[in-house]
Amino acid sequence: MDWQNRMISPTREKPPKVHIRHPCPGLCRFTGMVSFLVVSLCVFYGGIKVFGLEPLDWSAPVWTGKHVALVVAAVLLGGLATLLGFGFALTIEVRNGRLNDLFIVLWQFLANGSLLWVLTLGIAMFLALGREEAKAAVLDFGAERAALHVVGTGCVVGLLSGATFYLARIIRLPLLAYLGFSAAVSLVAARWHFTVYSIEGRWWIAAGLLVPIQLLLFASSMIERDHRQRRLAMEQSS
Repeated sequence: MDWQNRMISPTREKPPKVHIRHPCPGLCRFTGMVSFLVVSLCVFYGGIKVFGLEPLDWSAPVWTGKHVALVVAAVLLGGLATLLGFGFALTIEVRNGRLNDLFIVLWQFLANGSLLWVLTLGIAMFLALGREEAKAAVLDFGAERAALHVVGTGCVVGLLSGATFYLARIIRLPLLAYLGFSAAVSLVAARWHFTVYSIEGRWWIAAGLLVPIQLLLFASSMIERDHRQRRLAMEQSS
């Protein structure tokens, strides 16, 4: 073979194995989410204080170039923090199957529960008040405070429903028992939400009954996906 020619060939017959023996998808996703929220919020609100910018009035926000730059920086740094947090959580081995299942169930109910709660309660408020009055109610309550209020309530509903779902699988409770408890929690939370905003009507009942059913449908498929990903990662590492 001519010395000027070089043959390029694979150095391995098989790709190298990734040594992640006992990963926990639920823990990884939770760590990534917390990392994103902490870093992005600290960058945005910290930047406003450091650069002496006026806080945004969410009823009529005035976006300046510095505000936009802070949002971009917060998203980019938050995304980087998500990758680092996710990667760090991958190094944590969760050997116990039930503990791994608990993390997965709680994460999926937390994530899906908060999203479904925001969407369903938003629709219920729209139907009860109308678009303009619902917007005015949120602004009167305080946009940032309202966001924390509804997301926090959704997280509590999701976590309580997830814990009930997890226990129901262990002690083999019927599905109706889970739905009954989850619906009770959701109805109480929906009623409290409407009371806080002084909203009349019965739309809170529809929202409270709809969320547990939606949550069960969405979370169940996601839980099965996480279990499948864990099994695949363990097989590739063995």
